[in-house]
Amino acid sequence: MISINTWDLTNNQLHQTFKKNKDFLTFKVRGNTWEPLTRWLRLDSRVFRETTNRARITLCDIESLGEIYNYRPISWKVKKLTPLKTNIFPISIKNILKKLPLIKDLAFEIEITLYKYKETNKDQLISIVIPARNEAGNKKLLISALKKFEKIENNVEIIFVEGNSQDNTYAVLEQIKKDFSNFLKIILLKQTGKGKKNAVVEGFNKSSGETLAIIDSDFTVDISDSIDAIIQASKNENILINCSRTIFPMEKDAMRWANYIGNRCFAILLSILINNSISDSLCGTKVFSRKFLNIMKDNGSWDSKLDPFGDFTIIFEASNNNFKILNYPVRYYARKSGSPNISRWIDGLKLLRVCWFYMISN
Repeated sequence: MISINTWDLTNNQLHQTFKKNKDFLTFKVRGNTWEPLTRWLRLDSRVFRETTNRARITLCDIESLGEIYNYRPISWKVKKLTPLKTNIFPISIKNILKKLPLIKDLAFEIEITLYKYKETNKDQLISIVIPARNEAGNKKLLISALKKFEKIENNVEIIFVEGNSQDNTYAVLEQIKKDFSNFLKIILLKQTGKGKKNAVVEGFNKSSGETLAIIDSDFTVDISDSIDAIIQASKNENILINCSRTIFPMEKDAMRWANYIGNRCFAILLSILINNSISDSLCGTKVFSRKFLNIMKDNGSWDSKLDPFGDFTIIFEASNNNFKILNYPVRYYARKSGSPNISRWIDGLKLLRVCWFYMISN
């Protein structure tokens, strides 16, 4: 994607750029600290002359004009820290500095990407992948969720990926598939690998929909909220809806204290690294488009084993590939049966490794 230098544009060129109705637009602007300084150094300011030679377009100006032409900002990132040459510093060090909050505010050159908002075909197929391991005790919740899925106006396919449970989860899912076969397209898979990320990958490899959703089989996230998020995400292929359990009060015992603190710390770290507010870093309910999935498959991140759950990979790749990340508030309840299939300390260290990988990357 070609980035447009705003300081070289005329008024007509700027407006014509928006009027071309491209799916994405990327602009470079001077940082708020450097913009007046660079003009003063060139004596290109009303302080020194009757009129100026170049436009003084800021980040705020581009965002405002984008709203007028129905473009929405995805994110902005630092392209140059200073006007001085910094070749003596390793690229990894410069990439880390560009992501630090204070440094970002003082950057010399900033790049902002916007996407054209337009709603997609409402009749497209929705694929919902539900990884399930040791969830036989949640049979009633599974049945209740499927009854609500029936009410979605779009065609829906449900893909259960059973993760080699120690209980009779597979038999429960087989019976549910049989009972609902006249109302929903249900695919039941036996997971060949291990871990939630692998289960999601195997599920989407069998999917056919244009809108793709991940829902945890414990249904601790309110299923009506999850369905609403899916419907909203189906309207635009350039967004990732990241459901957030931490905005409203959650049910007692829904999330252990240490997990909550870790989640909030990771949410702050991710927000800094991608320059986009993330209120819940590890909610299992996420909705995105096949377009985004295909990009992750093409660049290899989808099959990476670095991320144990896939949540961070999805968030980082959405940011890197210009998909708007939107937080969707959901209600969160305590588990009705079973226990979480995670190891919080070991998996926490793995997630830190994922963050470090993306921190040093461009």
